Amino acid sequence: MIFAILIIPASAVQDKESGTIVVPSADKIPDLSGGSKAQGTITQGQTISHTKFVLPFTTKISEYLIWDEQRADLELRIYSPNGFIGTYTDLYDSSIRDGVINVDIIKNNGLPFGTWTFDVYGKQVEGSVSYRIS
Repeated sequence: MIFAILIIPASAVQDKESGTIVVPSADKIPDLSGGSKAQGTITQGQTISHTKFVLPFTTKISEYLIWDEQRADLELRIYSPNGFIGTYTDLYDSSIRDGVINVDIIKNNGLPFGTWTFDVYGKQVEGSVSYRIS
């Protein structure tokens, strides 16, 4: 008999209703060469929404948010087509403030398909700051 064991890191967040798991990405340096990317500028207290369509049977999507950590503290709020998944900060994916939130969103039997929303929130911003999200 073969048993599969899914090891979930202590920092993983699992949406109890959907079974979707969000973990710090194994790829600590985001690949900026491919995929859909968006750029923007954000100010204190502002929320900017970005969307991505996830096809049926997709089991993993990677999402990153990059900004100048010297001038801002941003949050990434993730919503599946079924609702709110969670809020992620600069310290979620590492123990140092580096201006990067890099997460993998996983569900072995397929993520909810449809339009996902990724809100960038300007928690603490001096003036305005540029960011990239993918």
